Amino acid sequence: MPILKERDSYHHGDLRAALIDETERMVAANALGQITLIELGRRLGVARSAPYRHFRNKNALLCEVAVRAFARTRDMTRAIRLTPGLSPAERLQALARAFFNFAVDHPDWFRLMYREGLVGAAESPALAAMREADFAELVLLLAEAQEAGQIARGDLETQALFCWAPLHGMASLVVDQHLPKELFAGMLDWTVTGILKGLRPD
Repeated sequence: MPILKERDSYHHGDLRAALIDETERMVAANALGQITLIELGRRLGVARSAPYRHFRNKNALLCEVAVRAFARTRDMTRAIRLTPGLSPAERLQALARAFFNFAVDHPDWFRLMYREGLVGAAESPALAAMREADFAELVLLLAEAQEAGQIARGDLETQALFCWAPLHGMASLVVDQHLPKELFAGMLDWTVTGILKGLRPD
């Protein structure tokens, strides 16, 4: 009987969970570009075909991981929004710093979440819903700022895009190494101040 160098079985306890966990480890290590189902199977010691029993392709797996990533940033935003002792404006400043630091300190997580081509046709209702839930936390924060009279009354989703777009753009420039992190880190508070001025009541 020949000696098998890899398992001749797709069984690995909960292989689906193991694939997701290993993918998350690789993304956290900024090894997003190295992820393939074959590479994950090799790392987990299962047959080459085994991962395909759980995910039809890499994009489907990345979609699942992106859902979990957006759930974590939603929870981060919610925790900031519910922080006691801070005004809505101070919460917005804290959220901006947290988002920027997350993006530049974890560039592959940022790419996975906001570069839709990595997910491609595997975009799922679960991912779309979690993106919306994440964005909704910013909308709720701005609603509280409106109620407190700290920003102008207006369409909340438009205001949320007004806040999010420059921060996302700044983070993208740093993640893609077009400009150094240190330059934008110094501009971050200035940018948030400018956003708040643009939103303040007349």
